[in-house]
Amino acid sequence: MHRILRTRFGRRVAFSAPAPALVLLLLAVIAAACPPEAIAQGGQAAIAGDANVVPSDSAADDAGFGTSFLKLMVTSTGPIGVVLLLMSFYLIALVAWMYFEYRRAVAIPERLTRDLGSLLMQRQYSAAFERVNGDDSFLGRVLAAGVRKLPGGQPAAIRAMQLVNDDVTMEMEHRTAYLATVGTLGPLIGLFGTVYGMIVAFRAMSSQGQPETTLLAGGISTALFATLMGIGVAIPAITFYAVFRNRIARLSLEVELAAESLLEQFAPGIRPPHPLAAGSGGGMPVQPSPPQVRTSLGGPKEE
Repeated sequence: MHRILRTRFGRRVAFSAPAPALVLLLLAVIAAACPPEAIAQGGQAAIAGDANVVPSDSAADDAGFGTSFLKLMVTSTGPIGVVLLLMSFYLIALVAWMYFEYRRAVAIPERLTRDLGSLLMQRQYSAAFERVNGDDSFLGRVLAAGVRKLPGGQPAAIRAMQLVNDDVTMEMEHRTAYLATVGTLGPLIGLFGTVYGMIVAFRAMSSQGQPETTLLAGGISTALFATLMGIGVAIPAITFYAVFRNRIARLSLEVELAAESLLEQFAPGIRPPHPLAAGSGGGMPVQPSPPQVRTSLGGPKEE
C-alpha cells in the first residue's frame, strides 16, 4: 500500500504503508493461538523420522543430515517458522531492490550529465532546463528545483536544492527503516518461539508419570530452531541497514556537489525578473541575444 504525498516543490513522493509489519504481527498472533500439541507433534514426527535414517558412509551422513536438518527446522517451528520464513523472503526482495536502485548510476545518470554539459557549452539554456526538468533522477529533481529559484539569486537556489535533497534522502531512508524493522522483529519472534517451545517442554515434564521423551524433545527443538531462525533473519537485516544508510548519505553528498557545479553553469543564462513585475514567478533560462552594433553617433546601425 502506498500513499502519494506532494512536497513543497510540487513533487510527488510515495510513502509505503507498513503493511508487511502488520502482516507479520498478525501471523505472530496466529502462531500464539496455535495449540502446543501441533508443534510438539510436528517435532515428534520429525525426530522419529530422523531416528529411522541409518546412513551408510560419511558422504551419506552429510547428505542425510542436511536434508533431515532442513525438514526438522520447518516441521519443528510450525507457524512461527512460517512467519520468520516470510520475513526472510521480504528481506531478500527488499535488499535486492535497494541494491539496484541506490547506486550512483541511478542517482546521477551519466547520460543526464553528458547532455547538460553539451547543451550548456553551446549556451542552449532553455533546452538544458527542459532536459533537467523532465528527468526524475535524484540529480534531476535537485537541480531542477535550484534552476527555478536561480533568478532570485544563487543563495535562494542553493537553499531550494538543499530542501529537495533532504526530501529525496528522507524518502530513501524511509525504505531502509523496513530493514531495521525486520532486524528488530526477527529476534523477538524467535524469542517468542523459544518461550513457546520451553512451555511445551515443561508441560511434558510436569505430566503425571514418566514424561514422554519425544514430546519433551519436540518442545526443546521448537525453542532452539525458533531462536536460530530469528537470529538468522536479524543479522543480515541489521547489516544491510547500516550498509544502505551509508550509501544513501554518500549519494546525497555526491548529488549536492554535482548539482552545485551544474547550477553555476546555468547562472549566465538566467534572466532576472523585472523589479516592477509584481508577482512574477521568476525568470526562466533564455538564449543569450547577440550584442547590438551602434554607430559613432550612438544610434543603432542599420543592416
